[in-house]
Amino acid sequence: MVKSERDRYMLKDEYRRFIENTPEQYKLFWKIVFHSGLRISEGLNLTTNDILWEENKLLIATLKRKGHPIFPIIIPKDLIDELRIYISGSMWKNPAINGRIWKYSRQFAWKIFKSICKKAGLNSKYSPHAFRHSHGIIIADVTNGNMIEIKNRLRHSSIKSTEFYVHCSEAKQKELSDKIQEYMK
Repeated sequence: MVKSERDRYMLKDEYRRFIENTPEQYKLFWKIVFHSGLRISEGLNLTTNDILWEENKLLIATLKRKGHPIFPIIIPKDLIDELRIYISGSMWKNPAINGRIWKYSRQFAWKIFKSICKKAGLNSKYSPHAFRHSHGIIIADVTNGNMIEIKNRLRHSSIKSTEFYVHCSEAKQKELSDKIQEYMK
């Protein structure tokens, strides 16, 4: 089974369907992974020490780079607030003191992701990495394809890695189509 380019990212309405079909105890994890463009291992490795509450930042240790540099990622305040409630235990009785916030394994997260996709009627070829690709495409759309912004937000070591996101950007494709249509008049 070969993946096409379109199998690598979700559209906005697909993400909404995914979240609508996600069991409550897993929603926050997937929302944070999506809204911050995290790799699945980066999301699972988050600890309470990685959160700068007042700045709405997560400190992400990038495991794919030598020395595992730490990058701050700003996320929406409402997600920080949800995270505060989750960690305090008032919602799920899951205090994450001195350890990872989410206690499940990478394999378990994959299994949950796949089951949610199936329940939501989404592409069976999607993987959790589709959230990261979707995040990159959103950045391409909102920054008019600014490759430096994409590179920095996704913590890529090379600008070459970001070309995919500009290429797949719905906004850039529409803009190009409109320019071709205008040219042909």
